[in-house]
Amino acid sequence: MPDMVDSASAYFDEYRLMDLKLVSTIGVRSSDVEAVKMADNVRGAHAAYSKEVFYLHENKNIVLKCISFNSSLDDSSPNLMNKLHVIEGRLPEKGGECAVEVKISSPDTFRIGEKLTFSDPDDTKKLTDTLQNDTFEIVGIVTSPQYIGYERDHTTEGDGTIVSNVFLREEEFYTNYYTEMFVDLEGLDETDPFSEEYRKSVDEKGAAAKAAFEKSVNERFGDLYTQAKDRIASATKTADTLNGVLDMDREELLEHMPEWEEKAAETRRIYEEQADQGKRAYLEKSAMLQAEKALGIAKKLADDTDGSAHEKYQSQLDDARREIEAAQKELDDTADPKVYCYNRFDASSDYSSFEGDSKKIDSIAKVFPVFFMLVAGLVCLATMSRLMDEQRGLIGVYKALGYPRGKILSKYLVYSGTAAVLGAFIGSAAGLKIFPRVIYNGYKMLYNIPDIQTPLRWGYIAACTVVSAVCICGVTVYTCMRDLKEVPGSLMRPKPPKAGKRVLLENWQAVWDRFSFMGKVTTRNMLRSKRRFFMTLAGVTGCTALIITGFGLKNSISSVVDRQFGEVFVYDGIAVMNNRYTYDELESEMQGEERLGGHMQALLNEVDLEADGQKCMVNICVPSESERLEEFVLLRDKDKGEKLVLQDGSVVITQKLAENLHLKKGSVFTVTENDGKIAEFTVADVCRNYAFHYVFVTPHDYEKSFGTAPVYNISFIDLKSGMDTDAFRNEFLKSSCFYGLTYKNDQSRGFLNSIDSLNTVVGVLIFSAGLLAAVVLYDLASINITERLREIATVKVLGFYDSETDDYILRENLISAAVGILAGFPVGRVLHYFVTVTAEVDILMFDHRLSFSAMLYGALITAGFTLAVNGALHFSLKKVDMIGSLKSVE
Repeated sequence: MPDMVDSASAYFDEYRLMDLKLVSTIGVRSSDVEAVKMADNVRGAHAAYSKEVFYLHENKNIVLKCISFNSSLDDSSPNLMNKLHVIEGRLPEKGGECAVEVKISSPDTFRIGEKLTFSDPDDTKKLTDTLQNDTFEIVGIVTSPQYIGYERDHTTEGDGTIVSNVFLREEEFYTNYYTEMFVDLEGLDETDPFSEEYRKSVDEKGAAAKAAFEKSVNERFGDLYTQAKDRIASATKTADTLNGVLDMDREELLEHMPEWEEKAAETRRIYEEQADQGKRAYLEKSAMLQAEKALGIAKKLADDTDGSAHEKYQSQLDDARREIEAAQKELDDTADPKVYCYNRFDASSDYSSFEGDSKKIDSIAKVFPVFFMLVAGLVCLATMSRLMDEQRGLIGVYKALGYPRGKILSKYLVYSGTAAVLGAFIGSAAGLKIFPRVIYNGYKMLYNIPDIQTPLRWGYIAACTVVSAVCICGVTVYTCMRDLKEVPGSLMRPKPPKAGKRVLLENWQAVWDRFSFMGKVTTRNMLRSKRRFFMTLAGVTGCTALIITGFGLKNSISSVVDRQFGEVFVYDGIAVMNNRYTYDELESEMQGEERLGGHMQALLNEVDLEADGQKCMVNICVPSESERLEEFVLLRDKDKGEKLVLQDGSVVITQKLAENLHLKKGSVFTVTENDGKIAEFTVADVCRNYAFHYVFVTPHDYEKSFGTAPVYNISFIDLKSGMDTDAFRNEFLKSSCFYGLTYKNDQSRGFLNSIDSLNTVVGVLIFSAGLLAAVVLYDLASINITERLREIATVKVLGFYDSETDDYILRENLISAAVGILAGFPVGRVLHYFVTVTAEVDILMFDHRLSFSAMLYGALITAGFTLAVNGALHFSLKKVDMIGSLKSVE
């Protein structure tokens, strides 16, 4: 987790991610930028353009967002923010060039050298009215610190989803207004960008910038409002003048002509005087033009003999009156401008998601090491106990020679302490360098932070080393001091084997009598050495549980696709509608397609949802016919699996959304549409769902809440069986009514490819657990052999064949492993549930059920390691020196 957070922080610092994003409903002008730069705590500010475009890819118009970058600002400028990180190629340097980002959903044509042709989403407009070019060559693959994750900005175009961003030079844009402004604040460089302290500091330090921006926008709006009023007043005055002239007959016109000529001459004189002084004289020029225009009209009317001029000017007057009335109404209806201020958390849900995912990794990291440390601790305990038992004779000699206890103990403490320190240091250093990088690769599907930094964290290394040294040296002290209490003569004799005891099973004669001789011996031997048995049992149980968890997590991840696109989404595809056609026109076009088995229009948009101060990006779905939603999307109760019916007054949300924002039946939340409209809804039911977040609303509730009827932008479709899907799509998209068609199978395939990257984490877990299982089994089995060399030599002298000797000794290993595997099933189930709940990313809900295959693989792998260890120990048993082992040490 610290590596993820520190890497993101370094990336944001290096590429200067903004602290604030400012937007207004009347755009951003250079005067607004200069006003913000003068505010307190502002280090720099700059504005940018953006434009959403259509790109035809695989017969579907997808939405891309073109974003400007300022190539004239150098790295030393405090106004440079949101620098682009070039992964491949270079940044655009001339017209007709672009850089693109490549993420999960990006088209496969996003490669250097490819040319992209865009079109305006409004088919009544030309894209070249906004951009200098409509075709761009890709010269670079980049990432932006603004967009580190999967999600992109909202849009009302197409299917409501921006697939990817395209970056253009600022000079490519023709628009008069910037779309957004970015602000860099002072005094935040040393603050953790994901901390609560950072949030509070941004709110406090950014207040002045927001106030300055709001003041500048309001002043600009006031000027624009005044200018509009003046223009309407001027137009009204002109219309009144024209009306007065039209009401005069020829004699009256000739009578007033000298007066109008004098007024026209006077206004021209005043304007020319102002112009000679270098003044712009807008008002004087307007008065001059009005006077000259009135004079010209009067002259034409005075010379009108057939009434044509009078008719012409009367028509113009009527048109002008209508335009003036419309302009006045529009001005009266114009609301005061709104200003929006976003910090990093508000501007991008991915920023918060990254913080949340790093905390989830941290939660997992607090569990798995405990299992590994417990199992490894058992190995260390067994190893040092065996070492001290082997050294009993030597310890007895030291005591007999007069060495003090401290001196004897120091020898073994130095040995075990050196091993503990070296092992902990090497293991910690290797782990800090390797595992974070491997695990983070699994999150690369969601985040595009270029690389993760894996420094040696000396605090962690020191802590691990201390824990390792304390544990191993503690075992050494305990074991050694236990032996040092004995007299030298006792120590120099071999430690007597534990006496055999009757076991409880012997009292169950019906079962005990059925045991073979070897079975009875094995049972007694296992229970004679209870410590070794339970150590083996604990080790195998832990390893089995870890392996089961790994495979269970893999199945839980992969099952997301099957459940989402098999149990929830039951449509065949989604057609993106051209909403410039009416509902009836679109419906008529769909009904005329004989190859469709069924269809239903719907509104599907990305919106912001907020509940109790928590925000989340969700998809709002409004089916045109709520009663038919079941034909395309199955809504089932999250607990009981019962059918849910979408009806008026019944808003249904998905399960993961409810969990993330702590929503339940009766909870209230607000939804903010892309146009800024806000509505409040109450949760009626929570349905099962496995990928992304959805809110299902009826058309009646949508219109009641937002005040406008939903504009349907997609249609769920079902194809008749046996249909050639590619041929159908090609024919279907020839109609201008549709922007694109995406099949469910295409969605599921792409989604499966994306979540497969999480298998990296699973692979690390399975490999580590398997390796630990091998170490545990081999170490404990070899200890068993070492402790029983005289016993093994005895049975070999008695004539046991090698296979019988293996059976005599290694059967205990097999039984212990079998019992450990069985005990690992319930432990693995609990651990798997914890991991799946904790490791879920915000947009996914894993299947929390443990699959049978995971338990089967866990059992088979552990059993395989057990057999492999037994195979290796077979050769150790063959090498036992019978004479040397039986020779008396007296």
